[in-house]
Amino acid sequence: MDCPYMSFQFDQHSFDSQSGVLTHSEKPEQALRHKVAGLLQYLIEHRDRIVSKEELLETLWQHGDYRENSLTQSIRELRLALNDSAKQPSYIKTYPQRGYQWICPLKEVEQQEDSVVEKAVAKKPAEIMSSTASRFAMPLIALILVIGLGSWLGLGNLWSNTGSEEKRRDAYKAMGSNSLLVLPFINATNDSTMAWLELGLSDMLSIDLQRSNQLKIIPPALANTLLLNAELEWPTLPIHIRSLLRDQNIDSALFASVRLHNEQQVLDFKLIHADGRNQQGSISYPSLPAAAQSISQQVLYLLRPGHVRQTTRPADDPIAAQALAQGMQALQEEGAVSAQKYFQASLTIQEDSPWTQAWLARSRYALGQWKQAEKLFDGITSAQRQADSSLDAFIAYWLAELAYRRGDEQLQGLVDEATVKAEQTIDPKQMAQNYRLQANIAWSAMEWEIHKEWMTKAKQVFSVSHDLSIEADKLFYLGNPSNAGLEKNPQNDLLLNQARLQKALNFYQQLNNQPLIAASQLAIAQNYSFDLPTRANALKQALSLYRKLQQPFELAQALIYTGFYQMQLHEGMKALNYFNEAKQIATALGSKPLLNMSDFYIAFAMLDQGLDQTALGGHPTQATKLERAIVLLEDFIKIQSTPYYHASALVFLGWAHTDLGNYDQALKVLSEAKALNKELNMETSFGYSSYSIMRIHLERQDYSAVIAMSDDKRTTRLQASFLARAYFENNQVDQAIATLSRFKQQHPSLWQSEDTKRLLDYQNSKQGLLTQLQIEPKAHLVYCESDWAH
Repeated sequence: MDCPYMSFQFDQHSFDSQSGVLTHSEKPEQALRHKVAGLLQYLIEHRDRIVSKEELLETLWQHGDYRENSLTQSIRELRLALNDSAKQPSYIKTYPQRGYQWICPLKEVEQQEDSVVEKAVAKKPAEIMSSTASRFAMPLIALILVIGLGSWLGLGNLWSNTGSEEKRRDAYKAMGSNSLLVLPFINATNDSTMAWLELGLSDMLSIDLQRSNQLKIIPPALANTLLLNAELEWPTLPIHIRSLLRDQNIDSALFASVRLHNEQQVLDFKLIHADGRNQQGSISYPSLPAAAQSISQQVLYLLRPGHVRQTTRPADDPIAAQALAQGMQALQEEGAVSAQKYFQASLTIQEDSPWTQAWLARSRYALGQWKQAEKLFDGITSAQRQADSSLDAFIAYWLAELAYRRGDEQLQGLVDEATVKAEQTIDPKQMAQNYRLQANIAWSAMEWEIHKEWMTKAKQVFSVSHDLSIEADKLFYLGNPSNAGLEKNPQNDLLLNQARLQKALNFYQQLNNQPLIAASQLAIAQNYSFDLPTRANALKQALSLYRKLQQPFELAQALIYTGFYQMQLHEGMKALNYFNEAKQIATALGSKPLLNMSDFYIAFAMLDQGLDQTALGGHPTQATKLERAIVLLEDFIKIQSTPYYHASALVFLGWAHTDLGNYDQALKVLSEAKALNKELNMETSFGYSSYSIMRIHLERQDYSAVIAMSDDKRTTRLQASFLARAYFENNQVDQAIATLSRFKQQHPSLWQSEDTKRLLDYQNSKQGLLTQLQIEPKAHLVYCESDWAH
């Protein structure tokens, strides 16, 4: 809607279209819902005619589901707010099969801005530039400044050199914006092949604005998800954008569309400020991407005119610039396979373009072509990096990510350096990426508190006014890493993560961001709070997408988790196939972390095929496979991998020896595992090693040895179950009952039906009603039993 914000006076009501507040002379004011406020403003502004339902839906409900129901509900809400009657209306009259009309006369229409903002129209370039002017000379600018706080600056003196110039600069500097939300551009060319304008061109402009180091820039991808998180369709009304700015504590937003006019690309834009001001105009160039820096400097002048402008570099080649924009759009939607073609084409046309080279390297990184990516990054000179702090931070981050994936020894130093550079750019996206990388390193080291600190920093990069993060990336990372394997982050709230991940997936599906749809699906599969069919389908989708996207590192991660998922179902042979494929990828990539994971899970799969599973209707002990698993596990333990895998391998080795009847050797290994788990504060793995030792003592009928472990912290149900059984067999029935009752009270989510039966058996035994007790399950029967046993 191009109309200004106004205060409409009618009957005993006043409606402020800027704030969305409806007041009545004798009643408390009402803050109308976004849709309802927009509906009221639209009806009033078009009160001279009947407005059809189709027009309202097209204008206010472009992309929402159940649009007609939403319109009907909004009409109902508006009538309720106005105390209006559909049968005898005073304000909104319904015309069946035709639409609605505002029928109440306005007492006064007080414009809150100096003048109605007319839609800026680009003049013909010939009117401004001579026929001999350069194609990339300073463009036509038709700017209308609309200042809501007063008419102290007009169009006539915007660029004039008057005596008040210094005063205007000081005034602007005092109220200049510090943060800018760059909204995705609207493709108004009626040409679907120019869809790259939406995210590609807007991203290019965001990067150029960020490079000024004068503003905190929220780029289009994050802006889009801000809108989605606020449940706003796109495009949305300016009133809603202003509310969003205030909610998120952002100073300004850039709202723009691109059209074609006289062989020029025209950027029609509006700067919407949280304080109520508007600035609006048009800029035209033969190629907007080629002039991105010039455009960004003009936008900066409007936002912060009191600050020094950068020297504008020569315009980029228009074809190369367009290819770069197309690549940036493709990277977010189609993935690196498609994006690299555009980046390569752009670099071929304009060889000395460090940003294009960096984006091409970023694509090669995603495709697992790490040596090529590193070579491309290294080919950007130190002088080019020093001249552009944003570029320097971008390269530093992706080199750190490369080191993380390869498992390089100098990883921490590279990540720390990248983090410092990101903070120097004040780029929120760069900062959040580095903080999450730091968190991932802490996760791998099982340093939960440090992981939490870095994730908190990532979350705090943006100001938020609600529990959920404001952008889909953050929703995803707050819900991930999810729990996999024996050990789990004690601070990881699976149910809260479930909601976050589902919302992130919905966001990415609406954005058509294929790489992050795949990442969200994998994270959903890893979250035990989703039901098994949902997780199985998410795994299937993640594998399929990663194969299509040709992202080998992520594919290997998905393969490993798919194998782990099969392990939970005791499908060791199926799991082994996934693990072997992942190992092949890890070897080709030269990724030590992936290779360690693959070797660990291959040994795990061999163990699963050898362990006795008759209680589950499976095979009996397979000694040959257990002996093979022992060899694989012992070899793995020798390499001293991460604490998580090392401790888990010791537990698995203990299970193999136990099932073969090598109890002394099993106790030795499990005791080592228990001590390591306690030292590392790995509570879940400690519980596994503890109850595995208890199970051996029960098998040997050494009940006193089990009872001697009663001080062990109980984090698994089998610890409580085995301890209670030892008490019972030692004729300490009351202690057996107390042990189970206390565990049920402390861990109700882990309590199961067989635990209820076991407790009842112990209670009945005191009445002489004892039946034959259940056989205690073997320690290895349910991996991650606290989450998987139902």
